[in-house]
Amino acid sequence: MLADTLRHIDYATLPISDYSRRYILRMLPNIDYYLDIYRRCLDRLLAGRTPQEATLVDYGGGHGFFSLAAKERGVGRVIYVDYNPQAEATVRAVAASVGFGPDDILQGDARTLRQWCEGRGVCPDFVAGMDVVEHIYRLEDFLADLYALNPRMRMLFTTGSTPYNPHVRHRLHRVMRADELGRPGEEGFRALRRRYIAQHCPQLDAAALDGWAAHTRGLTYDDALAAVRSGKPYEVGDRYNTCDPATGSWTERILPIAAYRRLLEPYGARLEVSSGYYNTLRSGGKALPSRLLNGLIATGGFRWLAPFIILSVTPDA
Repeated sequence: MLADTLRHIDYATLPISDYSRRYILRMLPNIDYYLDIYRRCLDRLLAGRTPQEATLVDYGGGHGFFSLAAKERGVGRVIYVDYNPQAEATVRAVAASVGFGPDDILQGDARTLRQWCEGRGVCPDFVAGMDVVEHIYRLEDFLADLYALNPRMRMLFTTGSTPYNPHVRHRLHRVMRADELGRPGEEGFRALRRRYIAQHCPQLDAAALDGWAAHTRGLTYDDALAAVRSGKPYEVGDRYNTCDPATGSWTERILPIAAYRRLLEPYGARLEVSSGYYNTLRSGGKALPSRLLNGLIATGGFRWLAPFIILSVTPDA
């Protein structure tokens, strides 16, 4: 069993970053739950297809556990992609310990994937992203690169940034606000943008800098500077969503489902939204409430209780 194999790896000896090690060690007590999510997602994504004949992209694969689950499921070719070089080192080390892993490992983004596939004549059938879609800077560019490879591609994304659950929204809004405005002893994204704009636009006074710092929320440094020079403030369309100006990674961005549908319209793709579920595999007193909540969620009328959602994207018939 993959779960047992992952539990018995000595992560302290792996050549991985401290961040990756801490992240994995936090996952391990609930590894059966996470692998159950991955397997259900694979079943949904691969429905009607022979796994051995499929090429699947694990986008933003992080620690690589989803890639491992896909190979265990029998997927013929798994392409792992992550922008973070520390993640690439992690998946290589974990795969070496397990004895198998993704067939191809790329460090980069959707454009990197597109160029790599086009250069080798590879046509992915499926793309899956576990808790990554809420961080992608420009989803329109992301989708354009993927659909350029295969206009009939199927995709599936899980995201904890659900617009339905009010408790989740409140919790994530607090994180977004702290990232934007700063924490004690730590500058926020707004201050970082202000300093960058000030360095490149010394003619602006303090009031103008404050205004532009506020009206470039959700932009990278380069895009923020372009907005200032064009004289067109950027409105993110939400009181809270914000991104790291250095990387473009959104802080758990919450998008309405209608926004996802609009992004998919040019490709004639159909979006199905499914509710996630709570962990009933853990011991102690939390298993029973989780089962009760899952029962309510399963009726279809309590999506606002779900801890995450699943976005399934298929070509329109």
